[in-house]
Amino acid sequence: MLEIAFEIVAIFGMIGIGFLAARRRWFPEDFSRHLSKLLLGVFYPSLLFSSILRNYTLRDLAENWTLPAGAATVILVGWCVGWLAKRFVRGVRAPTRRAFHFACAMNNYSFLPIMLVAGTALGERGVAMVAFTTIGSDTLMWTLGFRTFTGQRVRWATLAQTLLRPPLLALLSAIALLALLAPLRIGPDDLAACLPTRVALDTLYRYLGGATIPASAIVCGMALGRIPLRGLVTPLQLAVAALRLVAIPLAILALLCLTPLPADFRFVFAIIALMPGAMAGVAIAEVYGGDGRFVSAHVLISHLLCILTVPLGLALFRALTQALP
Repeated sequence: MLEIAFEIVAIFGMIGIGFLAARRRWFPEDFSRHLSKLLLGVFYPSLLFSSILRNYTLRDLAENWTLPAGAATVILVGWCVGWLAKRFVRGVRAPTRRAFHFACAMNNYSFLPIMLVAGTALGERGVAMVAFTTIGSDTLMWTLGFRTFTGQRVRWATLAQTLLRPPLLALLSAIALLALLAPLRIGPDDLAACLPTRVALDTLYRYLGGATIPASAIVCGMALGRIPLRGLVTPLQLAVAALRLVAIPLAILALLCLTPLPADFRFVFAIIALMPGAMAGVAIAEVYGGDGRFVSAHVLISHLLCILTVPLGLALFRALTQALP
């Protein structure tokens, strides 16, 4: 797992650039907002579209339904652990208790796993696998996760507008194109053999999709750089960090070792399970309310601690899978 440790160090180096830029105020305060729009509207959708189209057929997607279902299960395990742990949280306001529960359930299931998987032996295929899992993760984020954090009922009109964002539209567009190509029996290799298509997809992936990792790391760093550091570490923050980074991943890793899934599927789920707090919680708090300070502090603390917990967790997972028959 030494390569994973090096990947994490490189990623956090890019995050550190964004953190330093925010602290030193190198850019206007709305710079990260504009970069986020470019990331979510262009770079990330391009990566999802090209990764799915280059690595799957429609039949492959149908056979790999366990990817979004497994990602949703990872969130449900965290939600259940948070629901039980919340019973022992006393003497805090209701919004903080809801933020505690949300922090246990939801993690950074998209950008950071993509960064890590891209640097492993799975490469682009691993990126496509993580991309496909986001269908399950996003659905639970904006239904169960949203209600857990804000206490508000989910409105279906708002949910539809939220889910049909460029990233999910890119996934659906890629799936629709694969469905159109399926009767022609054109697979990823055949598609890549068509010169115009190959040039277009390669250009799309290299110049647009390839910008996803550095742009998302810098945006993440700038968001973390705006979090006040005073009074950041509290007993409750340490408790939720221990649950999110240790207890919940251990429960999921144990389940993975007992589940008859392909090895690459289990590896992707293991990485997702080990991820720190969800950056989306900060945005939800800004728009819909909730204890934004608690979830922001959790995001910063958990991202710092995961530099140690992710390599150790993956090393433990590899040892467990090798020990089993």
